[in-house]
Amino acid sequence: MENSMGRIILFAALAIFALPVFAATQSYADAKALADRDEASVSKAQSAALLASQKAAIERIVTACAGGMGPAGMPPFVVVVELDAAGKVAATWREGSSDFAVCFQKQLGTLSLFTPPRAPFYTSFEMSMSPGD
Repeated sequence: MENSMGRIILFAALAIFALPVFAATQSYADAKALADRDEASVSKAQSAALLASQKAAIERIVTACAGGMGPAGMPPFVVVVELDAAGKVAATWREGSSDFAVCFQKQLGTLSLFTPPRAPFYTSFEMSMSPGD
């Protein structure tokens, strides 16, 4: 009986520690659907705060990743982020493979955005730039 209880406790502990791994394996499409849902659910004030934090992040990242943008701009891409309770980026998903998109995702993964109304909270950056934008 004691051995079987030990196995149950071990299994429960492994399941708890594996949760972040399972979350990271969700697909881009799943994460994007969660972002669309979460963005639509916030109040007008929260939406304004989210957009302001996204704008600040974009301005910072574009400067850091400018070397990855070709002379014709860049192909459109989307990066979805999962925010924790403090607004720190906990996970990212990307659709698009340009050098700029890869750099953008990497830089975004180091930032904090607005403090979300709940965690996890998903939001997306849908990017499309051409020279002169």
